Amino acid sequence: MKKNVKLFLLLLFLGQGYAFAQNSRVTGKVTGPDNQGLPGVNVQVSGTTVGTATDVSGNFTLNAPGTGSLVFSNIGYVGQTVAIDGRSVINVQLADDQKTLNEVVVVGYGTQRKTDVTGALTAISTKDFAQQPITRLDQVLQGRAAGVQVTQANGAPGGDSRIRVRGANSVLGNNNPLYVVDGFVGADFNFVNPSDIETLQILKDAASTSIYGSRGANGVVIITTKKGSKGIKVMYEGQASTSDIIKRFDVLPAGEFADIVNARALATGSNLPFTADQVAGFKQTGGTDWQGLVYRKGSGQQHQVTVSGGSDKTTFMISGNYVGQSGIVQNSDFKRYILRSNFTSQINDKLSLRLNLSGSKTHNHNTNGGGALIQVLAWAPTTPAYGADGQPTFTDPIGSVYRNPIDYLYDQSADVDRATFNAIGGLNYKLPIKGLSLDVSYAINYLNAQNLNFTGKRLSNNNPSASRYSAEQVTLQNTNNLNYNLTVGNHSITAVAVLETQQFTNRDFTATATGLRFPQLGYDNIGGNSAASVASSYSKSTLLSLLGRVNYAYKDKYLITAAVRRDGSSKFSPENRYSVFPSVAAGWRLSEEKFIKNLNIFSNLKLRGSWGMTGSQAINSYATLSPYTTTFVAFNNTAAVAGVIQGNQGNRNLKWETTRQTDVGLEMEFLNGRVRIEADYFHKNTTDLLLNAALPSYAGGGTQTRNIGEIENKGFEFSIGGTPLTGTGFRWETNLNLSTLQNKVISLGGLPRLGTGTGVGAGMSTTNEFMLMPGEPLGSYWGLNYLGTFKPNEADLAAKFGRVPGDPHYQDLNGDNSITTDDFQIIGRAFPKLTGGWNNTFTYKGLTLNVFFNGVFGVDKLNYTRAAALSGAGDARQFILSEIRDYYRPGNETSDIPAFTKTYQPFTQSSRFIENGSFVRLKNVSLSYTIPPAFIHNKGSIRVFASATNLLTITKYKGPDPETSNVGSTTDTAIGIDYGSYPNSKTYTIGLNLGF
Repeated sequence: MKKNVKLFLLLLFLGQGYAFAQNSRVTGKVTGPDNQGLPGVNVQVSGTTVGTATDVSGNFTLNAPGTGSLVFSNIGYVGQTVAIDGRSVINVQLADDQKTLNEVVVVGYGTQRKTDVTGALTAISTKDFAQQPITRLDQVLQGRAAGVQVTQANGAPGGDSRIRVRGANSVLGNNNPLYVVDGFVGADFNFVNPSDIETLQILKDAASTSIYGSRGANGVVIITTKKGSKGIKVMYEGQASTSDIIKRFDVLPAGEFADIVNARALATGSNLPFTADQVAGFKQTGGTDWQGLVYRKGSGQQHQVTVSGGSDKTTFMISGNYVGQSGIVQNSDFKRYILRSNFTSQINDKLSLRLNLSGSKTHNHNTNGGGALIQVLAWAPTTPAYGADGQPTFTDPIGSVYRNPIDYLYDQSADVDRATFNAIGGLNYKLPIKGLSLDVSYAINYLNAQNLNFTGKRLSNNNPSASRYSAEQVTLQNTNNLNYNLTVGNHSITAVAVLETQQFTNRDFTATATGLRFPQLGYDNIGGNSAASVASSYSKSTLLSLLGRVNYAYKDKYLITAAVRRDGSSKFSPENRYSVFPSVAAGWRLSEEKFIKNLNIFSNLKLRGSWGMTGSQAINSYATLSPYTTTFVAFNNTAAVAGVIQGNQGNRNLKWETTRQTDVGLEMEFLNGRVRIEADYFHKNTTDLLLNAALPSYAGGGTQTRNIGEIENKGFEFSIGGTPLTGTGFRWETNLNLSTLQNKVISLGGLPRLGTGTGVGAGMSTTNEFMLMPGEPLGSYWGLNYLGTFKPNEADLAAKFGRVPGDPHYQDLNGDNSITTDDFQIIGRAFPKLTGGWNNTFTYKGLTLNVFFNGVFGVDKLNYTRAAALSGAGDARQFILSEIRDYYRPGNETSDIPAFTKTYQPFTQSSRFIENGSFVRLKNVSLSYTIPPAFIHNKGSIRVFASATNLLTITKYKGPDPETSNVGSTTDTAIGIDYGSYPNSKTYTIGLNLGF
């Protein structure tokens, strides 16, 4: 027995020696089309995990069997498989990958070759943002796709973003695009980790989005996440960052502020608040820097581990991601955790299975801006931050009537916790009929949201309060998809038929309490209170959809696409429950015509056009019914008794908002794909617009939702990209896109105008800040037209208004010598006229430099933050901005900053504080270096990088950030107000990527 074992071990050793003997050292060089060495090219022995990467000069070395093959691959180049045939030296030249013609892109419920696409679609490559410290999907989309506007409305960590595709179509409805992630329709982009993205497509015209029917009116963003491949790979990505405010307000130092306060008191006949000695002391000590106390250096970190692998039949990918950020405002932070796993298995030649699981959790703490950022410009620099007791100073005798900015930072909490779980599994089976396959998938998405708020004793005047809001949403989806592909001679047909159902269930609960007996426990114990209220709700809706699409191509030259979707929604009454959304598109690849080919100019030239309809369910689940609401009433001096009253009247005649869109596009490629140009014109009309119409008292009062309006969006989109320069190891890739947009209200169902507001300017506004009017865009500011100050030669005119020279002068529209709300008019427009982005990547051997700009033009902002600090009225009481140095006074009568007079009466809701919000921003600049594989013995890859975000902003806007506002992403009727909004920051990041 022992002899047999020894013999077996000897044979095994000899066999291994023989196997090793078959491996030999192979060297070589990989070059590009310019004959220069290509660094970072992956070189792998086919069918194994043995491999390496080329060094900075394109050279490689590895041990390989003499009878095998080497696979060469690199992003941007056509891969090659080369047989070794016993050679010890193998040199390879890779060609530029002109895959834009043949690449497969994801469209609704299927895929298409890019060359066959007849609709307006933008594909964003992961290469476009691979060199940038991206943590969220909105950062990926911003500035990278024509027709897509992304506004970082809240600059806080995890802050809200407004994403719009070709404008806004609805007043009551949500104008955010539809997100489809791995086939789940209606995903939340906040829970998508950009590092997990494999492909990303944006569908913009109706021919592309009508396949999503009632949900595609605002555009569709389709995302597929990464999957595993044969062999085991482990990746680690780590980042660390520091951040600071882009710009601070220029405020008066304490001594000069005291001089201004005294000058105002003297002019208005009041007692001087400061003595000469106090003023001298402030000039010596400098007073309180409130901005320095509220703002800080922020920091952040991100870590991701990805493990992927598998066999020929089964693959997997598992990734874990953590993001932790502290904001540039004290006591504000954000955390995010995401875990994702994707599994695929090819059971046999006909059947494949897949299962994608993801879970996430986010936590926002005090990221809404507001109080502290308003009071930081209201509290006087002459007031100390802390009292003798070490507590924040309770009142400001000179400046604000509200509490200390420090109290707004630490005597309240606003926490938002969100947790999700998503599972989508499916199978694909090739049916006996050639080219026909069935795909069936089921998905469940669970969302739990918690809004937790607390206000302490100091901010509440010793009446601490707290509230908790809890919501659960469960979405179930079933998609049954038949796909058919047929090619006969010059004819190619691709067809898809789908039956899809979705069910949405929502439950929420709210509890609010005041007079908390144990405020130190915050919102975690609201049972002990002097007064409390509770509320809860439940809603359920379902969607049933039938859809079909046929793509036909003749000689890859003449292209036609036709699609139709029929949606049924439980939100509508039976007679209006179903609606049909058709579309048709055609394309002509002129580059395949002989008379174009003979020009030897174009590698691709395609003319396309489309028309289609999409819709929107811009109502709640029970809007067609007349609801009852709870109330409390006291009878004959008795205690309050609970009861019900009728709410706003329902409307059984409600139907879908419908958007019709026409698109004409031209695609061109020159120099074998090195230069690409694409241009589009689109025109959208949304009819049966849902609006809340006021009802007369005799009809019950309140409002009723009706289909009575119309909105128009139109514009041009232009993009140019390619590889202008390549050679001697250098490569420059660039992409520039520009988009124009004209948004206009066509009709309000006979109403001359409809006011909307946000409550953002409480204490600043005398009426609605925005007005919907036919002929004007959404987001039109409503206010007084500021004409400057009354000049010395206008004393008689000023007297008619009870004013004197130096007082504010506003346009009197009705000529009644009185300034009232009757004199309000459109004073600005918050919708930008032009947006753009310019992304550049420069590579030289192992070095990569990325420079990315984005810009917004032709947009107005209402700067209430500046208005409060420069009005000397209302909550602030004094002037604190350095601009006040130029106030109207003898010898400076040309100034339009009002004088200090007894008749001074400012209106902040005026064109005086409408500012040009246009800007050009150096959004990102990154420098990375890929360490030569030889330094780590060809065992993996290492990349180090450093980047700066928001490094430079060119703008005329006088606030810290022209991009942010106080209004969330769900509305477009009231946007662009800046009243203590949380600004974006300059961020500096270093990072490390490891691969094994």
